[in-house]
Amino acid sequence: MRRDSGFTLVELMVAIGIFAVMSAMAFAGLRSVVDTREGVQAQAERMKSIQQAMALIERDFQQIIARGIRDPFGDPREAMLSDDLTDVEFTRAGLTNPLGLVRSESQRVGYRIDDEDMLVRVHWGVLDQQVEPPEYVTEMLEGVTELRFRYMAIDRNWQETWPPPGQPRGSQMIPVAVEMTMELEDLGEIVRLFRIADGPEIGPP
Repeated sequence: MRRDSGFTLVELMVAIGIFAVMSAMAFAGLRSVVDTREGVQAQAERMKSIQQAMALIERDFQQIIARGIRDPFGDPREAMLSDDLTDVEFTRAGLTNPLGLVRSESQRVGYRIDDEDMLVRVHWGVLDQQVEPPEYVTEMLEGVTELRFRYMAIDRNWQETWPPPGQPRGSQMIPVAVEMTMELEDLGEIVRLFRIADGPEIGPP
């Protein structure tokens, strides 16, 4: 008599075990590919946000003008100032006016880090400010743990604050260049140097 051929229980168990191991390996490989892709996408988005923030900051600094303002108490405020309200604030030109409104094409802007390690850009609705002037805050870049500026004066010496010591209140002096250092929690330190287009000309050293 002919016996029907087939797999024994042991053979089935071995085949199932091999299939399970191969499935686990394939899933782990697929998970690794997905995680890598997500990581690359997140890194690309992070770099894009940094580049966009840097482009706006550079555009602001390149359009600094020597134009002081009046604070809410009517006192003169420097054309560029580093103080406790913002890490730096200044007057910039080139404010677009597509509707042709009757207003200044200059704007007062500043940069600072908020309590959640977010780099923010601040601008005010008017140059010469009234009491409680309208203030607009734009979130620029998250994960910024430190923001520092240095200012090159006409004598080529770097200043930690601006205006340099000894300048009268309401000084219209602006630096030749500004160095910005940002500390990012994920990428470390980024340093950029901005040449001030309307700043004083300096000769050879």
